[in-house]
Amino acid sequence: MARPGITYEQVVAVAEALVAQQLKPTLTAVRERLGSGSMNTIHRYWSTWQEQQQKRPPRKLSEPNSRLLAALGAELSKVAEEAAAEAEAALAQAMNELAAMAASGEALEKQRDDLAQQLLEVKTDRDTVAGRASEQADDIERLQQGAARHQEELARVRRALAQAELRLEAVSRLEDELATVRGQLGSEQALRAAADKVAAVADAQRAAEETARQRAEARLSSAETREGQARQELTEVHAAHQSTRDKLIEAVSLAAEVQAELRALRAHLAAKGAEAAAVGSQQPDEASANAMGADESKPPARPRRRR
Repeated sequence: MARPGITYEQVVAVAEALVAQQLKPTLTAVRERLGSGSMNTIHRYWSTWQEQQQKRPPRKLSEPNSRLLAALGAELSKVAEEAAAEAEAALAQAMNELAAMAASGEALEKQRDDLAQQLLEVKTDRDTVAGRASEQADDIERLQQGAARHQEELARVRRALAQAELRLEAVSRLEDELATVRGQLGSEQALRAAADKVAAVADAQRAAEETARQRAEARLSSAETREGQARQELTEVHAAHQSTRDKLIEAVSLAAEVQAELRALRAHLAAKGAEAAAVGSQQPDEASANAMGADESKPPARPRRRR
């Protein structure tokens, strides 16, 4: 933003004054003539003025003669050389001005960073102060609450003190009540001792009953165990009886089969004996016949030689 007091009209007036004095209206010259102002603002106004100067239409000239054109050409060559030199000088001046502007921009950026840092510090200080103010407000509120509590405690202490004073006035009555309470306490202690004895007897009876119950449960468990064993043995006996019965049935079946085979064998032997008897009655007749046939067919015996 432009500083107060530096306007576009002031920059244009200074530049046109330099042109009227046949001086180059450079940015540095304008800045020196103004004596103050931001270089960035002056450069923006000066650039705008330069653009307007370049947009102005050139002046129309009448057609000169050849001699004038030749002289003008020579003069233009000279002017061109001077313009080139001036352009180089202007370029150097512009480079210097740009360097100055860059340095000024860097300085401004540094100032901006410094201002931003200062602003951050100010904000931090403000937040710190606000936090402290909040803490102080909390402390004040806490102190006020503590004061209120202290006042309540003071009022309660005063009430307790008044009650204590009233009690001190009734000490005699309290002593009588204390004696009565002590008598009642003695009676209650005696009753409690009797109740403790009854409870001890009841505990002993309950312990005896518990012992008897445990013994009965042990006997019942033992009886159940023996019953289980007896059932197991009975099951084994039934199994052995069934096995013996099966074996006996098998043996009876085997004996019946053996008897049947024995009867069949006896019948077979009887049949064989009858056949043998029949065959035996026929064999003597055949033997005698065979003997007679053999005697007839036998050759006569030779007489023995004497030695």
